[in-house]
Amino acid sequence: MATPERDEIAGWFAGRLPDGWFTGAPSVTIDEGQIVVVGTLTEPTLPADASAQLKAGAEAGRISRFRESTRPYRIHIAREAEHRFELNVTWGATCGGTTEKFTPGGSGRHQEGEGDEAKKVRIAWRHGWHGWRGRRAGHGWHAWQGDQQSF
Repeated sequence: MATPERDEIAGWFAGRLPDGWFTGAPSVTIDEGQIVVVGTLTEPTLPADASAQLKAGAEAGRISRFRESTRPYRIHIAREAEHRFELNVTWGATCGGTTEKFTPGGSGRHQEGEGDEAKKVRIAWRHGWHGWRGRRAGHGWHAWQGDQQSF
């Protein structure tokens, strides 16, 4: 992808992401046909003599907290970006010496060609008191018998 397009995407994310998520502008790269957004989180406050294992655990915990608390917002932003730039979004975070990437595909939507089948959903609907099937069958819930939809 040409530099102006990468710059536009990076600028869009820098302007779109809420203030305070990261310590600065996130790293935005295009890798294997997807946008990869990795931001730096503030490091947890630990004792000066903390072991490497304690630091690594605290960093992983900080990333996990970020991932959980921002999930609905990241999904929404990823969907906007996917619509605008026609590329999937993968998120990640860096804290101290720990970097984790998560949510390949960004918005959580099923992407074609992922190797697994889309979930099938059978839709049920309720007839009102004037619904002829509801009165005739003696109850109000019926499974919709049309083609199943893939979502």
